[in-house]
Amino acid sequence: MASHVLPVIRVRSTLMSRGAYVAVALALLTFVAPASAQIIDIPAMVLPDRAAPPTALSLQYGHQFATDVDDGSEISRNNVLLMGTRRFDVSEKTQIVALGTYTLHGYDFSSNSSSNYQWDDVHRAVLSGVVGHQVADGWRVIGGGLIRSWGEGGADFGDSITGGVIAGFDYQSSDTLTVGLLVGIFSRLEDSMSFLPVPVVRWQFADDWRWDVGMVSVMDPGIGSSLSWKATKTIELGAGFTFQNREFRLRDKDRTQGFDRGRSDDGGLGRETEIPIFASLRWRPVPTMFLDVQGGVALNGNVRVEDKGGRRISNDDYDPAGLLSIKGTIAF
Repeated sequence: MASHVLPVIRVRSTLMSRGAYVAVALALLTFVAPASAQIIDIPAMVLPDRAAPPTALSLQYGHQFATDVDDGSEISRNNVLLMGTRRFDVSEKTQIVALGTYTLHGYDFSSNSSSNYQWDDVHRAVLSGVVGHQVADGWRVIGGGLIRSWGEGGADFGDSITGGVIAGFDYQSSDTLTVGLLVGIFSRLEDSMSFLPVPVVRWQFADDWRWDVGMVSVMDPGIGSSLSWKATKTIELGAGFTFQNREFRLRDKDRTQGFDRGRSDDGGLGRETEIPIFASLRWRPVPTMFLDVQGGVALNGNVRVEDKGGRRISNDDYDPAGLLSIKGTIAF
């Protein structure tokens, strides 16, 4: 009887330990993500697929539909993303991944000419690189950095630059579970330096099911969690959520009414936060090409405008907004 009981105990212990990893990661996610999700603008370095082609190019279009803002205006946004990644296999144990992205956020505020939210086209460009090195069986250390420009068209380019470094590790405890932690230290446009821990979990808990915690992208990058199911050899379905926080430099033009007429958005900051909840479909007709379609709703939306010193001019919530995006990726 003992020989039958022991395997059961081992299976239950393994499931409990894996569940504990995910529970800890989700707990960190709850506290970290709402405040710091805008920092996550780095490639997903966990589990690089060395069997995949080293270069990938992606093009994405997304739209967040118009919704009401508390100040009486409406907000909608178009996103266009161009991204390129390149993996360099330095040795059997060491890889370098470089990434470059450009994103156009096309904002539209309408129905209220006196609104303090008057920005339109916002541009984001990112260059980053990360090195991963295997130090022992299952263990890998990670380090790298990024530089980013994020500003409205016409904003002072030098005032739109931020950057930082990241370090961390991941541990592959089995063929189906990898856990890790990335820690970043980043400059911000007006605030002090930010310290950001990002938990990472990739758990294939059944043959066709996977649960990911960490970096999740829905039109823009953020911190969140997703569940995916491989329905067929070419179709993968998924669902999840992510915390997002966009922060960018405004151009030198006074457009605000404000709480205090002594404050101006001239060279100030625009901010937007939200929590997109989404469903996704990935179609992979061939191993080196796939198409992603995501649809959902952005909850807990907020827009804020600040002067150049980071002092609030206006701060308003907006109603839930539908979103839809399509992205094509080719690897070679």
